[in-house]
Amino acid sequence: MARLGRVIRAVPIVVAAAATAARGGEFADGNRELFVKYCAACHGEDGKGAGVAASTMRQPPPDLTRLSRDNGGEFPLGRVMRAIDGRTAVGAHGRADMPVWGEVFTKDPFIDQRFGVRIRVRRLAEHVRSIQEPGG
Repeated sequence: MARLGRVIRAVPIVVAAAATAARGGEFADGNRELFVKYCAACHGEDGKGAGVAASTMRQPPPDLTRLSRDNGGEFPLGRVMRAIDGRTAVGAHGRADMPVWGEVFTKDPFIDQRFGVRIRVRRLAEHVRSIQEPGG
């Protein structure tokens, strides 16, 4: 009976995950729009690091289309999400040029504070995943 209870509790999680995966393409354009709004000034609309603000930075923004290739063929989703969010950065690494988008998003009155920030960060990361160069 306990096993049946675990299965019943797991069903909504599996259904939600499947629905999210099935809708992945549904949000692709919106993900790109978010990327253009928040990231393209530095990273460029193509994610290669040649945005209009890139020349003013101490370190040039990285080419985001090569992350999978530079990570042994695996897209580092968690690392990308942490970099975008920025709120858990280690202080010893110094000041980053990249904005702390997690803080920016928490101040947006139109974003649900419990899940909205994470969803927005995830959507940005999914767009970065979608622009990976082939063979990476």
